[in-house]
Amino acid sequence: MSGRKRIAIYYNVGFGGGRRWLYEVVTRLDRYHDIDLFCINRSSSGAQYPDGTDLAQRTDVRTLHDLPRVPGRAGRVLNVPASYADFIRFDRRARALAREIDARGYDLVFASIGDYTYAPLILRHLRTPSAYYCHEPMRTVYEPAVPRPYLRTPRALAPLRAAWRHLSAGYAGLRKAWDAQAARSASVVVVNSEYTRAYARRAYGIEPIVNHPGVDVEEFRPRGERPGDFVLSGPGTIIPSKGYDWAIRTIGAIPAERRPKLVIAGNDEDPRERRYLEAVAAACAVEVEVRVGVPDEELKRLLRTARLMLYTPHLEPFGIAPLEAMASGTPVVAVDEAGPRETVVDGLTGFLRERDPATLAEAVDVLLRDNGLRARMSAAARDRAVSRWTWDLAVGRLAPMLAEAAEQLRVQGASMDAGERASHVEATAARS
Repeated sequence: MSGRKRIAIYYNVGFGGGRRWLYEVVTRLDRYHDIDLFCINRSSSGAQYPDGTDLAQRTDVRTLHDLPRVPGRAGRVLNVPASYADFIRFDRRARALAREIDARGYDLVFASIGDYTYAPLILRHLRTPSAYYCHEPMRTVYEPAVPRPYLRTPRALAPLRAAWRHLSAGYAGLRKAWDAQAARSASVVVVNSEYTRAYARRAYGIEPIVNHPGVDVEEFRPRGERPGDFVLSGPGTIIPSKGYDWAIRTIGAIPAERRPKLVIAGNDEDPRERRYLEAVAAACAVEVEVRVGVPDEELKRLLRTARLMLYTPHLEPFGIAPLEAMASGTPVVAVDEAGPRETVVDGLTGFLRERDPATLAEAVDVLLRDNGLRARMSAAARDRAVSRWTWDLAVGRLAPMLAEAAEQLRVQGASMDAGERASHVEATAARS
């Protein structure tokens, strides 16, 4: 590794896997580098995890007080600004903070999730070399929305909805363009999975480096408790893309005499989606307990006492939840797509199955009925998490990547394009 560096970490993330990633990285990265934390609009109200600010040399939070969003809880969960003017105001604040960071002479700025866009807008304005950790491209502008009855426009209002789409098209296009521009402005882009690497290539035309997240195998571990009589789905925000309705339909496809209770753990929710899930559960005759804002210790207990985790989001780019279940000694039944393919080993630590309730239900039912198989998968899941997926391993690989990025950008960055820099950083860090 090219020595200890001064790194400014920029973030705007309030809950979920992104917050977990931030906390675990910050608490370990300071072993390798001197880090300061910067944030414009910390979305920390009700945050499930801390952000590691106590470990940073400096924490600089520039809050845009009561930054407007679309009204209601749904607007906060979906991270939609209330107006074009607010979006521009946020970008101006990002520009001002970029100037301040540049003036401090950091070796590197390491940026995580932004606000209003996924790639932080500050990347567009920095002169300091930067690395962007891309958890996922801004999927709302690259993928069709997951259909929901409550999203349908009544026929009488269809002309108004069409007019609104026309008026907002320019603003939506600007968000997409600035998100892509921010990602491309980073000197090096790091992604959380091979799936995200391919996605980022298509969305941004860049060549990223993969650094998988990890799991704290001391905090998430078996405690010898008797397994509960439930299947766990989550944790994750209760929105359509998390696919909790598929988990409910899967449990509903298990014969009634063996049908378990389903616990859905969410860190936040769109109330409309919760009502929709409750209606699906009633139609499928499934007992569902929806829990929002579960404290961290209670979440860990749920993970280690569930019979299994049922993981059914739509094209989840990585997904930390299956790793936390595996470390807790809980097998995972997951949809065979995107991120779970890189963490769940079919037939060893759980099952990967196509997105079909009957097919998923068969895998769940096998584990519920075969205690011996469940015990073997539980032990294998724990072993694999400990041997391959710890945060110490993840950050131990990330730290030299960042050091090498800073060094190469200083020495020869001007003569290398982004793809050449990424390849060089990845190869050199792998030898460290």
